[in-house]
Amino acid sequence: MTRHASPETVARVVAALVPLAAATYTVVLYPLGPWVLGAVLAAYAILLWMRPAAFLLILPIVLPAYDMTMWTGWLLIGEADLFVLATLGILLLRTPPEAGDLPRGPGGWILAALAMLWAIAVIAGLASPLGAMPSDIPYLEPLNALRLARSLIAALLLMPFLARRQRTHGDVALRLGQGIACGLAVVTAIVAAERLLYANLLDFSGDYRVAGPFASMHVGGGHIGAYAALALPFALSLGTLSRGTLSLGTLRPRILGIGAAVLGLMLGVYTLAATLARTAYLAGAAGMVAAGFAWPRGRRNASVLGRILAAAVVVGGLAGIVAFTGMRARFADSSGDFTTREGNWQAGLAVRDTGILPTLFGMGLGSYQRAMLVRSRVDRPSDLRLLPQGANTALEIRDETAFFLGQKIGTDGGPVRVRLQAKAVDEPNMLGVSLCDKVLLYSDQCRGGSINLPVRGRWETLDVTLSTAGLGRAALGGLLHRLVEFSVFIQHGRVEVRNVSVTDAAGNQLLANGDFAQGLDRWLFTDDTHVAWRMLNVYLMLLFETGLLGVAAYLALAGAALLQALASARSGIPGAAPVVGAVTAFLVSGLFDDVLEAPRLATLFFLVCIAGLLTRPAADPLTPSIG
Repeated sequence: MTRHASPETVARVVAALVPLAAATYTVVLYPLGPWVLGAVLAAYAILLWMRPAAFLLILPIVLPAYDMTMWTGWLLIGEADLFVLATLGILLLRTPPEAGDLPRGPGGWILAALAMLWAIAVIAGLASPLGAMPSDIPYLEPLNALRLARSLIAALLLMPFLARRQRTHGDVALRLGQGIACGLAVVTAIVAAERLLYANLLDFSGDYRVAGPFASMHVGGGHIGAYAALALPFALSLGTLSRGTLSLGTLRPRILGIGAAVLGLMLGVYTLAATLARTAYLAGAAGMVAAGFAWPRGRRNASVLGRILAAAVVVGGLAGIVAFTGMRARFADSSGDFTTREGNWQAGLAVRDTGILPTLFGMGLGSYQRAMLVRSRVDRPSDLRLLPQGANTALEIRDETAFFLGQKIGTDGGPVRVRLQAKAVDEPNMLGVSLCDKVLLYSDQCRGGSINLPVRGRWETLDVTLSTAGLGRAALGGLLHRLVEFSVFIQHGRVEVRNVSVTDAAGNQLLANGDFAQGLDRWLFTDDTHVAWRMLNVYLMLLFETGLLGVAAYLALAGAALLQALASARSGIPGAAPVVGAVTAFLVSGLFDDVLEAPRLATLFFLVCIAGLLTRPAADPLTPSIG
């Protein structure tokens, strides 16, 4: 007798094929060699099939640490999104969730309300161009709504698998926390390499602020500081790393766990210190104090590992950095910076629509930058537009800020020849090119050339030879090299540029996509005027884009996760106390920055909140409810 698959099985297979096909299609388009990324994703898929719980370790590492945006130029989707798609596809086939794994109770209602309000905000953002001209910067396009929404979408799609793990093992907060702690270690290694190349490994008296793997900081923002503050409490989860995996008696696993937690704290404090960000310091300290407060009383190792060791070391360490480095002056100048932020907030709120609907539901997710561009006289973002011109494609640069369009290139120390064509659009202008050692925020060892564009509408040719001597300095015996960036910039107004070429002495092309035939692949812009792209407060940004109801739902989610994790921590659930610290730290980080504008960071926060809602006090029966 022939056996037929049930309709449920067919539906599950079809549902799994959708994210897998989307990931495969994206890999084919990947500009940095699709075979490498495809092989990495295939290896992850095999691991996930063999060990379904591996996503709790891998995703918290990939989300913050795997970001090639500086080389791909992709802003709408990144490598971490492909790992999320692969996770969804494989787990739907391997360990499908059950109906009971869907959210129930108050926590489920809060998540549903947040999802509904964000769906409304996405529709509003997609439907409202606000009169802005078409742009090739995603932040200035209606699609920015989907770019931002993908963080909540990813977390909600992963939620049933988190709930299934909690139902079957009861340890989702602990395992997710250990993954986040491992991710923090990887990020710390990247940060240490950056400081070794561009500053000093241990001297924090300078003003170099790291970006690490957070290319989302190409228009400013404190994303790495918010991440470090969120991740730091999870170093405490390493204190139970040996739980259920070692059988060496009681003393040695306990010492191993404490040692791992202390090492994790040291690495996290280093990354936090390297940000040189006041808000990150405050958020990190607040998170550790909250985690220490939540740690269960009267339990073995609790006072040493939780309240005394962790909180005291972190808070004391950060206080020492402030007292004995240049951060002391930065904290002393806080009042002046607060005035700048107030001006930024006022300028942003001034372009909001009035009325009951915008007040309750906002102006649409991702609409802020377009509103500032169209309606504001200050803090207006710059823009890029691709202009097909027969066989050629030109790029129009509209400069309102300190704006640079760049691409990372390789050099051999010899001279390079730069050629391009440019024309002024509105009025006489100037176009410059530069070669610099640069990650994102700072340029060093720069050299360049420029061309005057005296006549509007007439193409001029720039042909200049630049030395690369001293660029790309190496460290660790040549294992690490400074990144070298070729950049184009203009004085102000609008300029079109085309046929950009950078060649070495042998005539080899060092630049990719210099004719813009592949859009803006491989190019990434940076902007030193950070206030042009955001209000420096996540709650005001949520008010602007999702309304009062969106702010209320966001705070309700964070509050519910805090209360549930606190109750679970006090009853001795492993991994719950760090959730309390992480959510607290993220809420503090949002006071002076838009921490949800970086989708990878926002995804991690939403996953932490869901894990907090899933934790259950020891006296409760283990159920999939997250209420």
